[in-house]
Amino acid sequence: MQIHRLIPHPARPASRVRGVQVRCSWLAGGMLFLRWRIDGAQQVVLPAYAGTGRADDLWKTTCFEMFLDLGDGAYRELNFSPSGRWAAYDFSGYRISSGNSDLQAWPETSVERGDAIIAGAVRVPEEALAGATRGAFTAVIEEEGGVMSFWATGHHKGEPDFHDTTCFTTDFGSPDEP
Repeated sequence: MQIHRLIPHPARPASRVRGVQVRCSWLAGGMLFLRWRIDGAQQVVLPAYAGTGRADDLWKTTCFEMFLDLGDGAYRELNFSPSGRWAAYDFSGYRISSGNSDLQAWPETSVERGDAIIAGAVRVPEEALAGATRGAFTAVIEEEGGVMSFWATGHHKGEPDFHDTTCFTTDFGSPDEP
C-alpha cells in the first residue's frame, strides 16, 4: 500500500481542512483501490448522493481526481465524486481534449463522514489504467462559504493546474509489484 499526502495550492488555501491523503493498493484482477482521507473536514461541502453513473463538472465541488500519463503527451483525467458519479476524459496533449474515455466497467465510489474526517473509497477498473506508468492524485475541496482549495502531491504554477504534466510524479507499478 502506498500513501500519498497532498498539499494545498498556496494561491487557494483551505479554511479548516488540515490535510488530504490518498492510500492506494492493487486488488486481485488489476483493479486499483484508492482511499482518500480529508482531515479537518467539519465545514467540507459534500454533494448529495446522485447514484452511480457518468457526469460532467464534478470538480465544481468536492471531488477526488486522478491523472494518468499515457505517453507521447497523452493523458487521462478521472473524477470521482462523493455523490457516486464519475467522469473520465482523454487528452492528446496539454488540455487538448480527445473526448470521453469509453469505460465499459464503471468506477465504484463510496464515502463516509465523521465529525472531523471524511473518507472516500474508489475502485478503479483495470481498463481505466491501461497504458499508464505515472500520474497524479488530486482533490478539489469545497468548504462552507464557497472556499475552494486544490490539493495535489505537487504544484508547479502560480494557479492550480492539475493538467500540468510536471505534476504527474506518482509511479504506478504493475499489479504484480509489491
